Amino acid sequence: MVFARGSLWLSMLAGLCACSADVQIVETTASAVTVRYDGITQSLEDAAAAANKACAAYGKTAHWRSTSKMGISERSAHFDCVSR
Repeated sequence: MVFARGSLWLSMLAGLCACSADVQIVETTASAVTVRYDGITQSLEDAAAAANKACAAYGKTAHWRSTSKMGISERSAHFDCVSR
């Protein structure tokens, strides 16, 4: 019985790790980027790095505007793409 509970716990933990690979760019334009991240294994810094890459495609850099919590482990960071 103890082994079964331990196996269940490990499989749930592995499932959590498998779901949290990279941040996800939800929306991007020449003027703004929205990045979704989990807030557990991914941080605002990870979201900012992704936003900077997206803004760089337009010759701009990302400037943090706000963060929205959408659940226990889901957040969205909103960035403006500004001229360098």
